Amino acid sequence: MSEQASGWYPDPNDPDTLRYWDGILWTDRTMPRIKPGLEQSTLGAPPQPPVQHQYPQNMPYPGHHPAVQTRLMIAVTPDGQQLSGWWRRAAAFVIDNLITFAIAVPLAWTWLSPWVETYRDFISDTLDASRTGGSTPEVPSALFDFPWQFGAVLVAVYFVYEVALTTWRGQTVGKMITGIKVRRESDERPPTLVAAIYRFVVKQVSSIFGMIPLVSLLVGVFQIVDYLRPLSDRMKQSFHDSWSQTYVVRSTKKPRR
Repeated sequence: MSEQASGWYPDPNDPDTLRYWDGILWTDRTMPRIKPGLEQSTLGAPPQPPVQHQYPQNMPYPGHHPAVQTRLMIAVTPDGQQLSGWWRRAAAFVIDNLITFAIAVPLAWTWLSPWVETYRDFISDTLDASRTGGSTPEVPSALFDFPWQFGAVLVAVYFVYEVALTTWRGQTVGKMITGIKVRRESDERPPTLVAAIYRFVVKQVSSIFGMIPLVSLLVGVFQIVDYLRPLSDRMKQSFHDSWSQTYVVRSTKKPRR
């Protein structure tokens, strides 16, 4: 399907006005077709046949197609691929975290099991006290000492999981389920290994540095801002997207124009 070059064309709704065509849609930019004061007199001139205005092929009439107005709200990459919405990304994030958590638990069970046992005993004692009317037991200090080894294993599992799948096909399992993928800004290929690692470090900065006092608070705030940024960014990019020069797009085929 041929595309008409952008430029000024006669407005289908007003023959005395020119409207700008951006190559895809009519815009709101208009200008008089004949500048005021420059009209030439036609007294005594023979009547002219009506002019048949020519419009670019496949150009929609402004204001006549509700579907066209809907497309104005769809954010796309410079080469026309639809960008992912925030909720799809959030759903993929939740799915990926559940998967990596399920993998990390058995791998780190040696360090995690004592903490789980302490927690289980505390809950059991609390329920027994509630049934018998006794006093609630104190929270064991061991519950505040969560094994850092589990966090390290979880980060390592997430690193291998996300970097490998992102460089291979631009999709983790969560992104496959929600129908989105990661691509380069320059073309539709999956990110390079360096870009995938960069994305991961920025994306998981609070998990990596979360055990450091004071720093954990700062990186935690940054990560929240990073995750929410696509809601206001024109290209739907988080910092871990723009800094690694990647887009998160719908994995469906690029819409024809």
